[in-house]
Amino acid sequence: MYQRIETKEQLSAVVAKQIKDLIREQRLKPGDKLPNEMELSELFGVSRPTIREAMKSLISQNVVSIRRGRGTFVSETPGIVSDPLGFDFIHSADLQIALIEARLIIEPGAARLAARNAEQKDIEIMERLLKEMEESIQMHHVRITKELEFHRSISRATKNPVIVRIVPVIMEAIQKTYREAPRTPEDHQQALEEHRWVLEAIRSHNPEEAYKAMRHHLENSLQRTLSKKQVPAHL
Repeated sequence: MYQRIETKEQLSAVVAKQIKDLIREQRLKPGDKLPNEMELSELFGVSRPTIREAMKSLISQNVVSIRRGRGTFVSETPGIVSDPLGFDFIHSADLQIALIEARLIIEPGAARLAARNAEQKDIEIMERLLKEMEESIQMHHVRITKELEFHRSISRATKNPVIVRIVPVIMEAIQKTYREAPRTPEDHQQALEEHRWVLEAIRSHNPEEAYKAMRHHLENSLQRTLSKKQVPAHL
């Protein structure tokens, strides 16, 4: 699987590319453990410093990660680095509105695609998350975590590798800005009902209804955000 390096190119870059290729070909999968430094040195036929440099490059790109005392593993989301779109440099008040505007463009279409492509296992995950959301509201232990995971599950159900990577980045940014405009239990209850509509449309494999349900949810989410922040509705 690992090929000895015989080239005049920068050896560490060639090693890093080979490992990326193995991941793309699914010969290495998220969570898989790589051979140790000495073993990789022998497999590729290069020095240990070269392997070390290749690993530094792959770590910086979140292709692999080091688990202290255990070794080097393929990242769960290879290539997706923290804050890849630079959201940390956007003022949080502006970011909250901008995120929902972006979601109104992306997520209704994602829900439509999920209604077409969702498998039974995808729907079961959504059902479980919806149930957990309901239970947390009943126990007055309201958090946004499950709601965001519900949206991530819809992105995965699209089976579109670009959407699968874009939506989680947006969800992570929402989590960071949530404390600036927290929701009330009533808000979460309303959102729960909106999510039920989305799930029912996806479960029924009704693309247009899924699109409409998700757009309705996000438009309401925008209004909830504006009311909490008292931001002028300039949209």
